[in-house]
Amino acid sequence: MFETTSNKMVYGKVPTGWVAQASFPSNTLMRHSWKERAAIAMLGLAGIGLMVPAQGADKRPNILVIVADDMGYSDIQPYGGEVATPTLAGLAQDGLLFTNFHTNATSSPTRSMLLSGVDNHRNGFGTMAGRLRKPLDPNAPFPGVNQVGKPGYEGYLNDQVVTIADVLQDAGYHTYMSGKWHMGGADGQRPAQRGFEESYALIPGGDNHFPFAGLSKITPSDEFSEEYRENDALVTLPADYYSSQMFTDKMLGQLAKPRLDGNPFFAYLAYTAPHSPLQAPQKYIDKYMDKYTGGWDQLREARFQSQQKLGLLPKDLELPPRWAHIPAWETSSSEQQIIDAKKMAVYAAMVDYMDMSMGRIVSYLKKNGLYDNTIIVFMSDNGPEANNLMGSLVSTLFVPAGFDNSLNNIGNGSSCVSPAPGFAMVSNTPYYGAKSTVGEGGTRNNLIVTYPGQIKGGSKTTAFTSVLDLFPTLLDYAGATYPETYKDKTLLSLDGSDMRDLWEGNSARVHKANEAVGLEVFGTVNKSLFQDKWKILRLGDAPWGVPGNPGAQPWKLFNLKTDPTEMNDLSKKYPDRLSKMEKLYSNYETRVGFVSALIPPPPPSTLKTDGDSEETFGGFEPPRTWKEAFDY
Repeated sequence: MFETTSNKMVYGKVPTGWVAQASFPSNTLMRHSWKERAAIAMLGLAGIGLMVPAQGADKRPNILVIVADDMGYSDIQPYGGEVATPTLAGLAQDGLLFTNFHTNATSSPTRSMLLSGVDNHRNGFGTMAGRLRKPLDPNAPFPGVNQVGKPGYEGYLNDQVVTIADVLQDAGYHTYMSGKWHMGGADGQRPAQRGFEESYALIPGGDNHFPFAGLSKITPSDEFSEEYRENDALVTLPADYYSSQMFTDKMLGQLAKPRLDGNPFFAYLAYTAPHSPLQAPQKYIDKYMDKYTGGWDQLREARFQSQQKLGLLPKDLELPPRWAHIPAWETSSSEQQIIDAKKMAVYAAMVDYMDMSMGRIVSYLKKNGLYDNTIIVFMSDNGPEANNLMGSLVSTLFVPAGFDNSLNNIGNGSSCVSPAPGFAMVSNTPYYGAKSTVGEGGTRNNLIVTYPGQIKGGSKTTAFTSVLDLFPTLLDYAGATYPETYKDKTLLSLDGSDMRDLWEGNSARVHKANEAVGLEVFGTVNKSLFQDKWKILRLGDAPWGVPGNPGAQPWKLFNLKTDPTEMNDLSKKYPDRLSKMEKLYSNYETRVGFVSALIPPPPPSTLKTDGDSEETFGGFEPPRTWKEAFDY
């Protein structure tokens, strides 16, 4: 009945009303118990074959959510970038592209809001988990000392929220997850216990992208955990592991499992690309080796012009000046230019490879007749890394462990580098700020959604939307209801709004004109609030605020409709509006249970880069361990 090829199994005729599972990796079958494999074999002998239900068995859509890690707004082709991303360009052509979509400023707060639909201060991620751990060095600052033990600052998804996987699983969906978790690692906190039927997860916030034995030499061991789990069982990485490839392989294996009940699936694919350390297959790096030698100033101008041609920006908008702490490209030494251009080539290679990997998923859906009834959501979790965190750890941790950051080795699994801050500025063209800030550069991010026949292809929207809006929207399409209680616990209400009318072209907005939406993380001076076209912003954390005195940073007021780059502070011109929005922000902090953190002391810290130059980041306190670096 079926024939075996080198790595796929192909199946024969099936009864009317069903479609054969066209192909899947042979090791998928081996993950079943021997009884399950015997039953599947009997189905084959009976002439039924392995199969998935034909569309129509359950007409609710499948849902696929894909998240990129630390990728900038302008990196991909649909948003003006030069990096080859044909899969994402195709999704944009088939769907709706958002130019005013907002996340939180760092990884786990954003992911917590995506998965729970509840503000990060309420769901357990008022700050990053790493800031809630007492430093090993008793003389080092403890950023979250005031927040430890406070509600909403657990550092994991708390029991007052459920995940979208929980709700959809109860509604009959099959739920799959592959990639980065970062939502808690203790018993009860991992994907298998938070609604995912099948999961292959990197439990902490990051890891090497290739296997590297040198990681085992980094001490103390409890500060770094190369922890991967498949259906909650600890697994060891294969010798040929590369992160984006493995996460894609595992997702394809999950999607290929028989769904004989005819029910749809919810799949969450969370890549760790292009998060530091910058590492990619060499042939992908080679494609970009000559692409970035002209430097960040030239590339930023080219991306800005591309964005204007694509209609992503107001026609009369001008490219803002270079960030104040970023030097002109030509002032760098030739040696440093070569290093920084190589690092950007590796970054681009990671994005390129991730796009190719997503293309494998899209091809699978199309080949198996699933694409037309699948909602695909692609987003980035926050802006790009601009603090050169890896560079600050090289001499203390990575060199002794055997890492090699020589020019020729950059991009390999034994190297450990971050993007140069100047190229991070390029990734965020034309916005101000980066990862860890609630400036537009940290929180205005990519979002592309497709649903053939329901969402018009090739369309764009400038409507303000939030990552919190995805949860209620996807529940609407799934016909699922958000519960008031779960496992005898009363749940917090959802904080987002349904975007379905916007997606389908029946409305031009999601949030009412008088509705206020706040964003904050860390508990320092990193605050913003949106209301219609207006935004107030207070950035005191270095290098964005007042050097050495973050608390002195005043509120600023911007009209994002005419000034999305936050260059024209209108606080003096419209003091009444500023005052009203400050009060709204204060109300937001009260509502979500904001807890202020201990602000680091004022003396500036100087961070070494990977080359000879130095960059000063005001009061920024660099991470002291590899694990802590990934918690930013």
